[in-house]
Amino acid sequence: MLGGAAIFNGVSRISDNAIRLIAPNGYITAEVMDTNELRAKGLSGRDSLQESEGMLFLFDTASAEHCFWMKDMKFSIDMVWMNDQKEVVTVTPGVSPDTYPDTFCPDVPAKYGLELASGRAVSLGITSGSKLRW
Repeated sequence: MLGGAAIFNGVSRISDNAIRLIAPNGYITAEVMDTNELRAKGLSGRDSLQESEGMLFLFDTASAEHCFWMKDMKFSIDMVWMNDQKEVVTVTPGVSPDTYPDTFCPDVPAKYGLELASGRAVSLGITSGSKLRW
């Protein structure tokens, strides 16, 4: 009963380190990166990311300094940042591994970051101003 209520409200904790995010046009099963070590590693060294997968970065406070980079990345991704209300504030699509060591930051302070397979932000309807739920 509790699990059903959680899914109905747009929240589904799949495991200790994964959560389901509801986007305007679908959902993402995202690994949760909630420590400095996990956030620093991110998707580095992985061969790919499935279309239904993502990586959610939880930061302690909102800041415009929560930047991403493409260190040791092997594939392109979409980068999404959200404020403390889970409203999308910045979307940077199709970031290629060859951009390293450049960094990509939100336009305004963000409390959450999301990395998706390249092109997924558009297909999921994730644009500036849209809200995600989890």
